[in-house]
Amino acid sequence: MNTTKLRYIVAVDRFGSMTAAAAAIHVSQPSLTRTVAEVEKELGVILFERRARGVIATQQGRSIIDRAARILADIERLDMDAREFREYREAHLRVCISPPPLITLMNPALPQLLAHYPQLKVDVKSVSTGEAISHLRTGDSDLIIGPTRALEEKREFKIVPLKPFDAYFFTRRDHPLSKKRTVTSKHILHYPLVLPERDGSSPEITNRLFGETEIPSDHPTHIIGHFPLACEVVAATDAVATVGQAYLGNKEFLKRFNILAFTTADKLSVCCAYRQDFELSAPATALVNILAL
Repeated sequence: MNTTKLRYIVAVDRFGSMTAAAAAIHVSQPSLTRTVAEVEKELGVILFERRARGVIATQQGRSIIDRAARILADIERLDMDAREFREYREAHLRVCISPPPLITLMNPALPQLLAHYPQLKVDVKSVSTGEAISHLRTGDSDLIIGPTRALEEKREFKIVPLKPFDAYFFTRRDHPLSKKRTVTSKHILHYPLVLPERDGSSPEITNRLFGETEIPSDHPTHIIGHFPLACEVVAATDAVATVGQAYLGNKEFLKRFNILAFTTADKLSVCCAYRQDFELSAPATALVNILAL
């Protein structure tokens, strides 16, 4: 039994004759009659009583035809829901950034994307690695932008490599370290650190910056996932935080903060990740392509 046969018997019941039903659903009358006969044979039930001016459902046929109508209605509702979901995904883009410093990757990419999709609604969240993975798994996010190592371990995710991420330490403008021409990891560890998350990928960025130097477990550390708030803490204290390469040329940022003369050759490998079992929407695909350039 298939949906085509169900539609045929429902149409015959609705229009009351083989001829009228065939005309309504655009099939030949002999083909429709033959299909109804096949269904009756499969079920072992006479669905319609043939009369001079058409057909009428038998008592057993009525029960089967009504059930077929409900099945078709459910299928139609399912198709409508799927279509609405596809339309929603084409009009909305939900992105999780983890850890939050990687949000600077969106600075050039998001304006470019919105220029192509001016009606697109975007929801970008800076969250912990665990939250980002949870959101993607439950379908509450379309994409994750994050460190490759943390995401490639999740076999249910498709990974698209991006350019390595450069991170830098920054302080307030009049910080004692701002006067040094060269800053070492030991200099930085004289001051509190600001990290977006305690676990996950933020420590990986900081550890890569420090290289072989280990951060003591009891080192004073502030965990602040909201970058504007982290900036305010840095501006008001001696704390040191990290920022992405995009801020090197940000004049407003540089009016308040100083990027330390501290570099490392060990850049962070980053990627976009999305669920293997979900096809990306056109806007999501476009964003991945922009980021991957």
